[in-house]
Amino acid sequence: MQELRDIKGIVEISDNSLLFLFGISVFTVLLSVGILLYFKFRKKRVKRRFLKTKKELAKERLENIDYDDPKSVTYTFIEDAGEFIDEKSKPEFLKIVEELKPYKYKKEVPQIDEELKKRVKDFIREIKWQI
Repeated sequence: MQELRDIKGIVEISDNSLLFLFGISVFTVLLSVGILLYFKFRKKRVKRRFLKTKKELAKERLENIDYDDPKSVTYTFIEDAGEFIDEKSKPEFLKIVEELKPYKYKKEVPQIDEELKKRVKDFIREIKWQI
């Protein structure tokens, strides 16, 4: 038994590997969620840049009205000019709409007279484009 003197008793060794593994796992999950959210919102931000708002589309249609087609003028003006009406321009808008009503519901309609065309063009020019 004399030869067994160099054997020591059991010594406790601190082991933090479980805590270390948990920390790495939490960091990886948070990093993954952050990357996914970044790409998700980045995609939406890029899409918004190329999508036009309702007012922008209305402005574009008003600027490109075909004055040779009375139905097109009537429907486009009534539908899209309403987006830009304020208190100051409302009475004039309502007068023009009343004058355009005969062109609205009939199958075959005559050409819009030059005076009404001029009033519609002037009204579109005077609208404040609040986009």
